[in-house]
Amino acid sequence: ACLGTESPTAFGVGIVGQCYGRCVDGAQDSMAAATLSFGCSFTYVPILPAQLLEVLSTPTPFIIGVHSIFQSETQELLDVVIADLDGGTVNVPECVHISLLPEPLLQQTREALSMVLDPELEVADLAFPPSTISASSLKMQDKEIRAVFLRLFAQLLQGYRWCLHIIRIHPEPVIRFHKVR
Repeated sequence: ACLGTESPTAFGVGIVGQCYGRCVDGAQDSMAAATLSFGCSFTYVPILPAQLLEVLSTPTPFIIGVHSIFQSETQELLDVVIADLDGGTVNVPECVHISLLPEPLLQQTREALSMVLDPELEVADLAFPPSTISASSLKMQDKEIRAVFLRLFAQLLQGYRWCLHIIRIHPEPVIRFHKVR
């Protein structure tokens, strides 16, 4: 599922973590930066105070950080996706639909990630596999994973120039509203 491209458009995202700094600096800022680049508008609260936990039940799109001591209160929410930083999980309620990536991209991304995370799979079916397969260092593996996702987002956004075509042909707005005088 592609949470990063859809997150604040139709539902709320609660980011739960024990460390305040980790909630604010790591996950939420990167999530907010990714979604702002897509032009979405939503409510962003780095850390929600305990007195305002009912804000998580609002029907507006949001990204809100919640301390892990309030995790039990987040379990009953019907339309809020909960990203647990401490457990490394993302809980998506049944009523929230997150679409998968388009099929060729999904398969390519899965294959690329499996080659980075488990390189032995590439040669597992060969009749004469090489004697040694060296796994990448953790630092290099991190860079390879980043490259896989960078390529994925480049492929997802590759057709954006087609949208600019209409702007070049019609420099004036196509739809005009009556202005109040």
